Amino acid sequence: MGKTTRFSSTFDWIAPVYDLLASVVFGRKLQQAQVVFLPTIPQNASVLLAGGGTGWLLEQLLVERNPRRVLYLEASAQMVALTSQRIIQKAVLGTVEYRVDTIMHLHKDEQFDIVITPFLLDLFPEETLQSTLLPQLRNALKPNGIWLVTDFVVTDVWWQKTLLWTMIRFFRLTAGIGTTQLADWQRLLAEAGLSLQKRQPCVGGMVSTEVWHLK
Repeated sequence: MGKTTRFSSTFDWIAPVYDLLASVVFGRKLQQAQVVFLPTIPQNASVLLAGGGTGWLLEQLLVERNPRRVLYLEASAQMVALTSQRIIQKAVLGTVEYRVDTIMHLHKDEQFDIVITPFLLDLFPEETLQSTLLPQLRNALKPNGIWLVTDFVVTDVWWQKTLLWTMIRFFRLTAGIGTTQLADWQRLLAEAGLSLQKRQPCVGGMVSTEVWHLK
């Protein structure tokens, strides 16, 4: 789970323990899911990383794919601070713009070869995704651009359903997210004019990591 349905940050206070909470529940499985299709990103690409949390994925992106430019867009100032500290402490090289803001304030002329949304779409109700968030991110993709998505999906396994229910309510209580259930973001991406290229189930099927292409 990531930032907030209201397009403003309420994750600041939880930022210092965010990674610890994820590791207690999932170990390294969420991290592993996020890098499955990282090799799909060409060298020297421009990348929008939206909702990147505390910076682990940014580190992997810079080290493994050497992008020309990364816009690290994150609504939580604390998350951005932790990310920039991480990159500096590990002496990872790369051109990164850190921006404390929401997707809704992307400049109209900003477009990228790659959009990455790690555990972001699960925070929003379907109508918000359909009317606002997905169109904004789609417009940020250049023609023939690639969208990498890693996120939770609806499952029929009872304990996974219980865990997802618990997670949603935890983040509604602690971070003010507005969704009450997982939206069918895969269908919404297809309806937004994107084409699924690759898909791999992770974390026992409760997470899907996917590559979508702008038609």
